[in-house]
Amino acid sequence: MSIEVRDLRFGYGSGEVLRGVSFTAPTGQLTSVLGPNGVGKSTLFRCLLGLLKGYGGSITIDGEDTRRLSARRLAKKVAYIPQSHYPSFNYSVFNMVLMGTTSQVSLLSSPGEKQRQASEEALERVGVGHLRDKGYTNISGGERQLVLIARALVQDAKVLILDEPTANLDYGNQIRVMEQLRALTAQGYTVVQSTHNPEQAFLFSHNVVAMQAGRVLAEGAPSRVVTEELMDELYGADIKVCSLYDDRVRVCIPRSVTE
Repeated sequence: MSIEVRDLRFGYGSGEVLRGVSFTAPTGQLTSVLGPNGVGKSTLFRCLLGLLKGYGGSITIDGEDTRRLSARRLAKKVAYIPQSHYPSFNYSVFNMVLMGTTSQVSLLSSPGEKQRQASEEALERVGVGHLRDKGYTNISGGERQLVLIARALVQDAKVLILDEPTANLDYGNQIRVMEQLRALTAQGYTVVQSTHNPEQAFLFSHNVVAMQAGRVLAEGAPSRVVTEELMDELYGADIKVCSLYDDRVRVCIPRSVTE
């Protein structure tokens, strides 16, 4: 399922936050929305998730205008993985994932064997099946993110939206989470994440959307977006972009450090 955003505009009161945002998140690709704080990434995601309604322009998922979708129908298309999640009760990892099946059962029903089996499979799929019976708040931050991805998978939606999924994770857990997200695109999932990390966007993304001041500054393949000129303009800093391994990796370094 692809996402098409066309001329998206939104503001809080008299302040305009999104100013004609347009981009495509293609089916089976990882799209990274890159940019500094305050450019409208979170507002954009709230619009994509149907949490903000009074926007101008259009958002379509699999060809359907999201304005016409009920919350239940949208949940069958889109799953959201937050940056961090701390429930008030220390549910088991298995039960945290099982909660993702609620859109598949009626309001007065409980998840059945089909949902329980899907939860087991999702945990194994993201490599944390061994944590099944542990308390969710007792595992590491990286493990919690993988559990939240498993919960999104049992929702059975083919679009995954993640708000800075690797924020506050150590480097190893960042890699594990991003590798799982990239692997899911090979299985037909459309993944959209926000990030502050240009190197991460370059390494794992198929498509990068660079946002500045509520607008799309550039969109396209990582090699076209993660350049010195665009990074300088995006972050307002003098940045040197170094290419490694035949341009398969790019590293952004303050130019003052290289002098």
